[in-house]
Amino acid sequence: MAQFVREDDGGDGGGGGGFGCEYEVKVYSLKNDKWKKIEGLPIRLRLLSKPFFHILNRRGYGVFAGHALHWIVPQRRQLGIRDCVLGFDIRDDKFFELLQPDYENKGMNFQVDVGVVEGNLCVMCNYEHVCVDVWVMKEYGVKESWCKMFSVQGIKWISAFMFLRPLVYSKDGGKVLLEVNGEKLLWYDWKNKHAKVVRVRGGPSSFGSEMYVESLIRINDGDRIYWKKQQELDEEEEEKRKTDMNKRDDFLSVGFKLKL
Repeated sequence: MAQFVREDDGGDGGGGGGFGCEYEVKVYSLKNDKWKKIEGLPIRLRLLSKPFFHILNRRGYGVFAGHALHWIVPQRRQLGIRDCVLGFDIRDDKFFELLQPDYENKGMNFQVDVGVVEGNLCVMCNYEHVCVDVWVMKEYGVKESWCKMFSVQGIKWISAFMFLRPLVYSKDGGKVLLEVNGEKLLWYDWKNKHAKVVRVRGGPSSFGSEMYVESLIRINDGDRIYWKKQQELDEEEEEKRKTDMNKRDDFLSVGFKLKL
């Protein structure tokens, strides 16, 4: 786990020369049961403190792909800094900046978001909420492997793309399930540029979606310990029951007499 601890409460630009707040990063190891402080933090890490950025755009979740967690560090136009994909390699506990694709110039400003689809890292390039290009990194860490998969625009019942994220491909690979604005799920056919709403009966008006994969491994270590102790108690009880039965059988096999 990565823990960001704000040391400077002066706000954006307070004492940081326009680079936000200082951060201390620690990683907790379940194996060693202790925290480790990460040294050599990149200066761009300070930009994660931009007000409301993560709340409105949901970019602070840490997308996992290719043995690393990823965040979008928001742009600072006044400093000439554009969106940056910042990664944290869980193998050596080091931060790095991931090279991005060569985005198309459409004569509009754009913002970048990050996600994962079918295990591959992807970025969503949002052009002023009018059009969104989705790029996928086919080979992790190789800039040349970025591939523009599709572009979404002109869906008549969506006035603006405030937030868009691909979730999963269809079985035939011809469609992709999209979460749009935290309000709709769409099956999008990128070849025919056709979208179909996925309706969930009784679902909330706004939501956040995540991919869920079942596993035989328990995530909650507390549950694992509880069930292990319970199993040991059950085994002890079963052993005691067998011992009592053996004693009873031995007693009956000896025999006895009753005098009236």
